[in-house]
Amino acid sequence: MSEYEQFKLEKQKLDDFVAQKFKIVGVKEDLNGAWLDLEHPGGETANLHLITANARKYYVALLIAQGQGQV
Repeated sequence: MSEYEQFKLEKQKLDDFVAQKFKIVGVKEDLNGAWLDLEHPGGETANLHLITANARKYYVALLIAQGQGQV
């Protein structure tokens, strides 16, 4: 799988969580990528592992928008 295809897959997974009203509540970054902790207002939780650099930049943009109340 190409880097771009991997990014599209990771972006789609994150967008799916956001569409379901999940919020990013925790992040752990290491050399293997970023691990996101997501939480739904109903109490459900999920984890998502992002590997590509573009997906990691994308989640930061979502996190900033979330902090400003735009997401």
